[in-house]
Amino acid sequence: MPVSDQEEIAASVRKQSHGELLDGVVEDALERVRRGWQDRGYFRVHVTGEARELARTATEIHITLFTHVDEHPKYALSRITFKHSNVDIDYLRSLFPIKDGEVFSREKIATGLENLRKAYGSMGYLNYTGLPDTEFDDKSRMISLVVDLDSGKQFFIGSIRVLGLDEAAGQVLLRDLPLKVGEVYNTRLWELGLRKHGAMFPTCECRSEQDVHMDEEKGTVALTLDFRPCND
Repeated sequence: MPVSDQEEIAASVRKQSHGELLDGVVEDALERVRRGWQDRGYFRVHVTGEARELARTATEIHITLFTHVDEHPKYALSRITFKHSNVDIDYLRSLFPIKDGEVFSREKIATGLENLRKAYGSMGYLNYTGLPDTEFDDKSRMISLVVDLDSGKQFFIGSIRVLGLDEAAGQVLLRDLPLKVGEVYNTRLWELGLRKHGAMFPTCECRSEQDVHMDEEKGTVALTLDFRPCND
């Protein structure tokens, strides 16, 4: 790997702060080094190392990290395919910010998998799972990614309740929401609605995780916007 890339990885490790304890510091640093190499095509890289304490203050410990990196071959992406898809394949492929033939990047693949989760959530598939599997061609130094998709049941909006507002204000709010009863539940639009009206929520721990209740049998979700004051 070019020295400039190695220095960039080292700089990213140095930027991390771990507080006063050394527990897990070496493991975390080595994992960051490993990810740095994997983001540059060295998917099978093997990283080992150890730390030595340089100085200690009341709040900080300064260490030197010695690492040994066995790169192994550099790989490029051959292709990405999907099993059991009920969505347009070209659309799913576009969610991965990496082209066929490019240097294989763990980070870009992780971004694509997260984009898949969000995309299925925006289509109402709340129980979606995607299991990735890598296939290596050591002769050509290429990696193929196969994602086994299980969309699960598609959920629709069964009801939307507004608590803590008078009827008139509640109706105005419901008309302003980007989601309506009977529509496919869209996680992205629901989150946008929560952020738009977030200033109206009580100044306490957000209840958003309690605002979506799934009925697995009916395939519906009940949504609640709760503006009532929090109990002390």
